[in-house]
Amino acid sequence: MEKWFVLIRDKLESWLELLIKMLPNLVLAILIFVVFIFLARLLRRILYNILLRISRQPSISGLFASIFFIVVLFVGLFISLQLLHLDKTIASLLAGAGIIGLALGFAFQDLTANFISGVFIIFRKPFDVGNIIDTNGFIGIVEEIQLRSTTIRTFQGLHIMLPNKDIFQKPITNYSLSAKRRIDVVLTLPGKSNLAETEQQIRNALTGIREVKDDKVEILFTDYNGDTVKMEVHCWIDNTIEMGYMTTRDKVLRRVHAAVTKTDNRQS
Repeated sequence: MEKWFVLIRDKLESWLELLIKMLPNLVLAILIFVVFIFLARLLRRILYNILLRISRQPSISGLFASIFFIVVLFVGLFISLQLLHLDKTIASLLAGAGIIGLALGFAFQDLTANFISGVFIIFRKPFDVGNIIDTNGFIGIVEEIQLRSTTIRTFQGLHIMLPNKDIFQKPITNYSLSAKRRIDVVLTLPGKSNLAETEQQIRNALTGIREVKDDKVEILFTDYNGDTVKMEVHCWIDNTIEMGYMTTRDKVLRRVHAAVTKTDNRQS
């Protein structure tokens, strides 16, 4: 019994001696870790404000700021463990983190791909909320951009949730990106038509539409085979108004039809 008591006492004394030797390093390690905690909080707040200005998405900005906060804490933890000469512990933590990250990467490949694509969409901004886009066979107004998916409201009132991976990997047509857009109207006229009068009637009709600039109207004759003449009308309009293209195109088609009909009645 006395032998066991001596062994326990010697072991405790050796631990106490080691603690006394390591006490300065322990205090320094704790101070460094506390400093990193305050530093991580400060940097998280700064990063959140910066990302919020760029993405205008509070949830996404908070997510990345929190990830950065954890990374800074891990850096402080590794430095503190290094001061305590716990190299094996650091190696074990890094190895464990690598294995966990690899396993999660294989298990959630699609989720990871959608997440990364969502990050690129949010920060590169090929489109924004309120834009009219055409992608993956769907045309509509962007309602919401999240890390995993993007919600589009079609003109029929349907809400489509598209995975960000599919949007990022396929062509996107953003109809709201350009400030001006051209309306094209293709006509087939009888070969005996008075082309000069028809052209003038169309120009007069389009002058009454305020969205159409007179100097931006082009009327071109593209084909003639004796019986018919093909004509194309091009006009540029302001594209900054939501749904402005569709309503203006409707006005242009109505005016062009009325002008052509009026000219045909005169010539018949």
